[in-house]
Order: sequence, then structure tokens, then C-alpha cells
Amino acid sequence: MSSRLSDYAFELNESQIAQYPPQPRGSNRLMVLHRESGEIEHRRFSDIPEFAGEGDVIVYNNSLPFPCLLVGHKERSTAPVEVLLLRELDHESHLWNAMVEPARKIRVGNKIQFPNSPLMAEVVDNTTSRERAIRFIVPPGESLATLIEDIGQMALPRYITRPHRPEDYRDFRPVWNGVTGSVQAPDASLPFTRVIMRELEVKGVEFVPVTLHVGTANFRSIEVEDLFKFSMDAEYYHITEEAAHRVNQARRQGKRILLAGVSALRAVESSLSAYGDLKAGEDWTVKFIFPPYKVQIPTAFLTQFHLPKSAGYIATAAFGGYLRVRKAYETALSEGYQWGCYGDLLLII
Repeated sequence: MSSRLSDYAFELNESQIAQYPPQPRGSNRLMVLHRESGEIEHRRFSDIPEFAGEGDVIVYNNSLPFPCLLVGHKERSTAPVEVLLLRELDHESHLWNAMVEPARKIRVGNKIQFPNSPLMAEVVDNTTSRERAIRFIVPPGESLATLIEDIGQMALPRYITRPHRPEDYRDFRPVWNGVTGSVQAPDASLPFTRVIMRELEVKGVEFVPVTLHVGTANFRSIEVEDLFKFSMDAEYYHITEEAAHRVNQARRQGKRILLAGVSALRAVESSLSAYGDLKAGEDWTVKFIFPPYKVQIPTAFLTQFHLPKSAGYIATAAFGGYLRVRKAYETALSEGYQWGCYGDLLLII
């Protein structure tokens, strides 16, 4: 086990970062890593029903991304200003916390206009060096949510360097229903299709939703060598009574509990009872999962291949074991697996 950032560095060729989702959805490759033996299998994501049985549960993050990236300009200027909406601060006054770029040129009192829209925003406070509290000015009779939907884009990760496409609204959202509130998609949810879900349900597998609104933690790079000194940004999570009961019941019955994605993992590991069970509740979590942390809830873990030195890669190593996950990543690199939110997947069982 390693708690040094440099141990999570590796060379990743840009050609192995998926810029587009596979067609059709769910046709991703799937690497299966057996934790006990270290054995690696090369499969397809559509094979995932083979690794679950009656009474097992798949815990997923039901928080959905929305088109939260707005591009406008300051009054009396044509230079573009990116406004990334992070979370709503006050519904009645249309007050939001947002990350702005270029931050150094956006000051309190500035007004931001959005082309082809009656919407305008005013900067009312500095919250951090890159974040601002902004108040939207909404014309009478208009809906802020509708105006944002009209002009917003999905906040694709920075490693996706191609231009935005209208299809991103569909491709960057899971197929299941949920609650809107994430800046970026829960990556491991994207390959699921209605057909694959139905195959799992026919086998007696139950999908159990938890909520964690993916926010600024995805945009922060880790810049300290000692991982004990790194602080995650706070993100809101919610575990219902029903979800906690179903997971704890499956654990007592010795069934497999598969967590889909790092955000779902952070949610459940942030809500543990004194006895190590999952408990219902809602709060803000700053939990950073890294070795030597011992994961409590899942017995299996599904995730994308994450970028070097990323919190996702480090959390994966905490679950699967540093050396075994390192070997899996080296194998994926040599076998041409695709990285990122639209890439291939790793199932650790």
C-alpha cells in the first residue's frame, strides 16, 4: 500500500483517452481483476451479468449531470467567459456558486451576458480564487432552469479536447432516472443500458441508488506528495433508509455488493455506523479514499480507468490493492484499453 502521490504516476498516451463514447452504448471493454488471485480477464461490458447473481445488489450514484457550463462575456467586451455552475445557493434570488474562467478578470460587480439569451448574471462575491457567487437576472415570466438548459453545455472533463456536440447531452447522462445536481457524470454509470440492466434484474440483482452530487472535487489536482495532507472539496450526499436497509440486508446474507463508481463509493463510505453498517442520512463529505484505508461496504467495485495521480485511481487502489491495481493498469496500457469517462472499465471482484 502506498500513500505517496508519485506512486500513482504513469505515462498515458493521449490516443488512449476516449474522446467519444463507444457505439452502441455498453460496448466498452471490461477488464476483470480477481482480488485474491490477481488473475485478470479480458471481457466486454455486456458480460457483466455473469458476475452477479440472485440477491446481489449494485449500488449506483443516481445524481445526474446538467448542462452547467455557460459561455458568455462581460459587458462591453467580446472576450469569452466560462461560467461553470457548481451549486445553487439560494433558489429565490437565483444565487449560485460558480467557477469562472479567466478568474483574474472577473470581479465583484461585473455583469456577464450570454449570447442568444435574455439571461444575465452579476458577480456578487468572491468565494475562492477561481469561484464566484453570481446572481442571475431572469426576465419576468422566464424560468431560470429553462434558460440554463437552452444555452448550457455538459461540463465534459478537461481531457476531452474535442468541441462540444449536441449528442453530449444524451451520451454524458446515464440511462436511469435520478436527481439532477452533478457537474459531471458518475462515469461508471454511463455504459449501462436498459438491456443490460434487465438481464441483471432477471437474475435477481437489485439496483440500489444513493446520491452524491459530483462537484469541484473532479476539477482539483492533487499537488501534495503525502496523501495524508490532501483535502477533498466537500460534496453533498444522501443515503435513504431504504437503500441502507437493502445494502445491510444483502451483507448479512453474504451477497455481493457491487459499487458502481468512485462517487458511489465515497457516498457509502461517508455514512457508516459504529458497527460498520451503512446508515441513512445526508451531509457534506470531504472523504478522500486512499491506501491504507480499508473499504467497508462493497465486496466488488466497478470503475473507469482513471488518469495518473487522480483521486479515482488512488481510490481504486485502496479497494483492489495497490500492487494488483497497478498491474491491471499496466496491462490495460499494453493492451490498448481506453481511459476516461467514455473509456473501458475495470471490475474488481
